[in-house]
Amino acid sequence: MASTVFTNSFVASYATKAVNTNSLKGICVPVLNCYSCPSALFSCPIGTLQHFSAMHVIPFYTLGLIGIVGTVLGRMPCGWICPFGFVQDLMYKIPSRKYRLPQIYTYVKYLVLLLLVFIIPFKTGEPWFSKLCPAGTLSAHIPWTVWDPVNPATGIHIVPDSASGMEFYVSLLILGIFLIWFVLSKRPFCRVACPMGALLSLFSRVSMVRLEVAPKCDGCAICETSCPMDLDVYKDIGSKDCILCLECTRCGHVRVMTPIGSTEGVR
Repeated sequence: MASTVFTNSFVASYATKAVNTNSLKGICVPVLNCYSCPSALFSCPIGTLQHFSAMHVIPFYTLGLIGIVGTVLGRMPCGWICPFGFVQDLMYKIPSRKYRLPQIYTYVKYLVLLLLVFIIPFKTGEPWFSKLCPAGTLSAHIPWTVWDPVNPATGIHIVPDSASGMEFYVSLLILGIFLIWFVLSKRPFCRVACPMGALLSLFSRVSMVRLEVAPKCDGCAICETSCPMDLDVYKDIGSKDCILCLECTRCGHVRVMTPIGSTEGVR
């Protein structure tokens, strides 16, 4: 929660009534956090990748950042600082019948990454993932549309009339589907549709921070029931879907492996 507040702490937007464009926006955080959110301090790497793809330019800085973070931490940012992941964890706590997501669906996020982040923006010149992204709809499009502020410097409405057209209603539908899904299954967006998670997952097998099941594991299944990604930790150790939230270390049989050694039952 603290990271969610920090990455969205630009309160000056309520005075300027405009998207934050200060120098911090030149920095990407390695999670899905919409550039256009009224209070966003930093940029979203997925939005940046789409922007450069549409321009037919290779974004070396953004790709390098993702590569460094992935090599060191794997998908740990997904488990510790992602605002949309936090929303999913909260909504799953709502009492309801729960459904386990078939593992095969988790490969869809790679298709989302290829098509909506790279190929379609490259062909059309438009950031199509950002147009449909439920995280962006929730944290940016809806707040701006409801607020509908007028820039005091220009006297012009920040949100153009075209922003509430068909694309907006399609994005609302997508958001609504995911919000219901969040209540029924553990982190479905992270597992099925998040291109940032897809990118970081490519480094899961080589990251410096990894998990290991201790030889004395007695099959208590505490790690499995506590996993927000619905993984069978004993069988899926090192899985590309593991977000290294370390919830599984509560049982004491799962430990964190780092270049300087291991820590058992750290939480």
